Amino acid sequence: MKTEVGSIRTGLGKMKSSLLFRFALMLAFMLIPIVLIGNNFYSGGRESLRREISNSMESRVEANIRAMEKEVERIQLLQFEMINDESLNKLAVIPDYMNNFDKSQALLLLQDRLFALKNSSLYISDVSVHIPSINRTLSAMQGTGLMAQDQFDQTRELAGNNPGEAIYFLGNIPYIVLVHEVRGLYEGDNALYSIIVELSPSELIKSFAALESSENSGSVLRDPSGEFIIRSHHYENPYLDQYINQYQSGVPHTYENISSVGKGEDRVLVSSRFSELLGFSLIHYVPEKHLFNNLHRYQQLFWVLIAVFLVFIIVLWLSLYRMIHRPLLALLRAFRKMEKGELDVTVAANSRSEFGYLLQGFNKMSRNMRELIEQVYTHKILVQRAELKQLQSQINPHFLYNSYFTLSNMIAVEDHDNAKQFASQMGSYLRYITRNSSDEAPLFEEAKHATIYAEIQGRRFRLRMKAECGEVPVSYRAVMVPRLILQPLIENAFEHVFDHMEEGGLLSITFEEADDCLLIRVEDNGPLMDQERLETLERLLRTDESTIETTGLLNIHRRLRMKYGDKGGIHVGRSRLGGLEVRIAIWKGDKEYASIVDRG
Repeated sequence: MKTEVGSIRTGLGKMKSSLLFRFALMLAFMLIPIVLIGNNFYSGGRESLRREISNSMESRVEANIRAMEKEVERIQLLQFEMINDESLNKLAVIPDYMNNFDKSQALLLLQDRLFALKNSSLYISDVSVHIPSINRTLSAMQGTGLMAQDQFDQTRELAGNNPGEAIYFLGNIPYIVLVHEVRGLYEGDNALYSIIVELSPSELIKSFAALESSENSGSVLRDPSGEFIIRSHHYENPYLDQYINQYQSGVPHTYENISSVGKGEDRVLVSSRFSELLGFSLIHYVPEKHLFNNLHRYQQLFWVLIAVFLVFIIVLWLSLYRMIHRPLLALLRAFRKMEKGELDVTVAANSRSEFGYLLQGFNKMSRNMRELIEQVYTHKILVQRAELKQLQSQINPHFLYNSYFTLSNMIAVEDHDNAKQFASQMGSYLRYITRNSSDEAPLFEEAKHATIYAEIQGRRFRLRMKAECGEVPVSYRAVMVPRLILQPLIENAFEHVFDHMEEGGLLSITFEEADDCLLIRVEDNGPLMDQERLETLERLLRTDESTIETTGLLNIHRRLRMKYGDKGGIHVGRSRLGGLEVRIAIWKGDKEYASIVDRG
């Protein structure tokens, strides 16, 4: 246990002393003040924006309520001017001394006057005059009729109980009431007439449309008693409803300020003003989430920038690790191995920087040392083994027996066309494998030979599998490759896969052209290639020891490595069909290309 703790402490000590760790720590400390400054800017900007919006809301609410007061005062002046109307006074005082014609003329003139008063303001929905002496009610919109005694009595009672108010509320409708009384003119009833201006709640609320500058903002008109309340539209918010209902609970009229009510996403900015003249309050509200929507976007953009900066730090750290730290560690480990006597040491040198040159120099030094010690002995042995394995695999007696048996059956059943074709394929196959004039062949001929072999075997396994063979790209047909590098791969599939399948087998040979090489894939859908066998095969291909028994795949792998160097060889993996996939990369010429086999 103590040993493990000591190892951990040693590792942590080395990490803390590493230049890469110190550099990453420095970048992290640089990020902290940026976050703090950005958060401070956001908080300050939010408060400043809140103050500016609050001041703007207060100013606009104040301006709207004052404009309404002036309009109501103007309507009152026009209402008082009607007291001097000659026709109205004649109808109210001396109706018995007027004939029917005079009464009709007076009513028409009075209705014109009422209609003119009604059209003088958008707030007015109707203007009515109640004249008890003639028991008539004259309306600008409805004309002359019997006196509306209920409205006359109710409005007169409201004016008598609360004298001096500009607006009275009856049935949630605001009225401007003027009752003209002359004491001593009549016994008992002193009212000559009453002039009632009915205001339109819808037009009142429309006048505050300019206040609604954002989504879900709205306005409310209400008196402290709650008898009169109208809204531009209803916004579902319990905190706002509680704020508005406080007027109904007897809160003093001095409850006039800018407030932020609610919590979280339900916070609402509210501005209210009470008018002593009008007798009601104007309440305007705006949801804060809509006010600060753009500010939230800037906050999100700030965090995005922080994330980008963090990604930049990580990428920079990884780049430094890859370009500087990792090559140094690799070189250090290689030197330690050589100190222990391991001369077969190489370091991956893919970089073109100074470190790449340094690692390449180390590899050359290691390679020269191995060549001096081995004296090319291992290389010669591998060549001999590869040639021997090639000669051994040229003619497989079992394959020939099966092929001639298939041909004999075709002749026996008089299937002459297929027998002729099969015999031609056998001739091409034997001619290719027995031609020893050269160790290499054009890729087109090698692929054609592999296709013929697959077709010959396909006749034998026609009930168990089918083969799909692609075509070699034109630009790679003349490229010289080692002979017999594809047939053993196909033969391996027939021997280890399709011999054990009753039906549904699939063999695929594809040629995929990349930027700098041609990728050949031989795939099958065999169910026997589990992960353990695949890892064992990969481990054998990565082993360069010459004492290992040379199999078909290893033979091809070493021949390709001899031709193309470290970038050559075969690579195995899990097939897209579910079985084994064998990949071979073919290059044009001797130009040094980076291997892309691992991309597959």
